[in-house]
Parts: sequence; C-alpha cells; structure tokens
Amino acid sequence: PRRRNGRLPMDREPESSGQLLEAESPHTYYGTSHILHGVDFAVAPGETIGLLGRNGMGKTTLLRSLLGLTRPRRGRVRLRGADVTRARPHRSRAPGSPMCPRAAASSPISACAKTW
Repeated sequence: PRRRNGRLPMDREPESSGQLLEAESPHTYYGTSHILHGVDFAVAPGETIGLLGRNGMGKTTLLRSLLGLTRPRRGRVRLRGADVTRARPHRSRAPGSPMCPRAAASSPISACAKTW
C-alpha cells in the first residue's frame, strides 16, 4: 500500500471495522495445489488468538498468506483496514511480525514473546 502522510498501514489506527487484522476468504495455492480454501476471521487490537489443527490442514499456509509470503489468488487480507493482499511483505506488515512455528524452540510461547 501507499504511504498516507508518510505512514504505512501498521502505523495507523484501525479504520472503520476497528479490526487490527482481517482475513476475508483467502484461497492460496502452491502451483496447482489448492491448499487454503477460504478462512474468515478478524483480530481486534489487544486480542490474542490461537491457530490449531492437524498436520496438513493449512495453518502455516494461512500464516504465510497473512504475512504476505505466499499471496492468495482470491480473497483479501486487511491490516488496520487497509487491503494488503497484494502488497510486498516488507512494506505492508509491521517490522518484526513474528511467525513462530512450534519447532522453533522448546518453549513456543517464550520464542514468540522474544520475537515481539
């Protein structure tokens, strides 16, 4: 997204919906394999969520889609109300946005806390 008054989406207050992060039915593929079949959710400022599921259910693909590392072919990702679906990750997401896979440390909670 473009800068508005020199600020990126992560520097602004949430827009109309009041949500910090929103996923609007992203569909993500690796080649021809349709991995993520649309997930709708929103995270409010100050809210903490967990993402659980069996192996191969698309948890990592969802996180990669939210962080802009793997772009969805359909659907939207909004950060503070701004559509960042097609934006480059280093321009649209907050610096240091953590992706903390459980295998990263013996204590996944402490690994994520250190990242923030």
